[in-house]
Amino acid sequence: MIQKLILKNFRKFTDRTFEFDKNITIFYGSNAQGKSSVLEAIYLLANGKSPWAPTDEYINDEQNKQIHTRIESIEDNKSYVYFKDTNSRILKIEGKSVKSKTFFENRSATIFNPEKIELLMISSSQRRDFLDDTIQKYNYEYETLLKDFRKILRQRNAYLKRLSKLFYEQGIIAINDPQLNFWSKHFSLTSAYITQNRISLTKELSHKGYEVKYKTGFTFDKRKLGNTEYLQESIEQDLEKSKRRDIATGYTNIGPHRDDWSISKDRDIHKFGSRGEKRLAIGELIFQTQDTVFNKTSHYPVLLLDDIASELDIYNTKKIFEKKILDKQQTFITVIDYKTLPKEILKDSQLIHLNGQ
Repeated sequence: MIQKLILKNFRKFTDRTFEFDKNITIFYGSNAQGKSSVLEAIYLLANGKSPWAPTDEYINDEQNKQIHTRIESIEDNKSYVYFKDTNSRILKIEGKSVKSKTFFENRSATIFNPEKIELLMISSSQRRDFLDDTIQKYNYEYETLLKDFRKILRQRNAYLKRLSKLFYEQGIIAINDPQLNFWSKHFSLTSAYITQNRISLTKELSHKGYEVKYKTGFTFDKRKLGNTEYLQESIEQDLEKSKRRDIATGYTNIGPHRDDWSISKDRDIHKFGSRGEKRLAIGELIFQTQDTVFNKTSHYPVLLLDDIASELDIYNTKKIFEKKILDKQQTFITVIDYKTLPKEILKDSQLIHLNGQ
């Protein structure tokens, strides 16, 4: 449990300390007072990246002209420090510098906000990232696998562009090119591992009448999903069939980088669900990822609910803010008016008012 959070040069906070004594904490106040920034800091400290800032823009250097930020938490009486400037990142546990794997192991956070709902419904890239981010919370080797896959994909695409140029300039289709076959073999192996992990997760996320279905460009017998050698061979065959198209276009047309997933309950919610149904479905999905991570690690990720109440009617607010669900893990909530939340949530929660000071 996070007992204390110290923010220095982070967003609008030059030096601010928060202490927590309840499992559920509610930050309330007007817009632009820093509520979401506190959740961002918790997420950054737990996952190593901002949930919405791709760069170091969260660093506040206006006050002291110091280009760095420091976030410290006390969790179960142990100190965790995240220090970042424009050139480096330093991670410390109990004052000792540690590697990323040690710092983030068994520590993670999940954020749920209106923007995430929209992105998961609109962007296939965000949907893939959602699965990958969840898997990384319990499979600590998966991040390395993704890095290897992306490197191989870049190399294969770069070589395909060369072959594409050769095709258009000289009419040569290099079907049996040894180097292309080399990259295809490595691509198929990493793709097999990623596909196995993603499909296994979607099966675990299917619950309460919701079905999460993984959509891949590969063709294989799903009953043999656990057979990596079989899956790799199937992917190699699909790559062989796609080779002419890949050479013509100059990039890899099938693979984990193009896959997708959908969520349905009697019908495809993405295509046919109402605004409220979409929000509720994503909420249920996120809660299920929390349980999945716990079942595999015996640790619940910290749950961050950012301005969710503003997007829901009274009925769905009660469904999302159900005390027995939120009590499973440490939960931080942001809201403009805390009185809009269910009374059973407020009863045992810590209220923190942010007013820009």
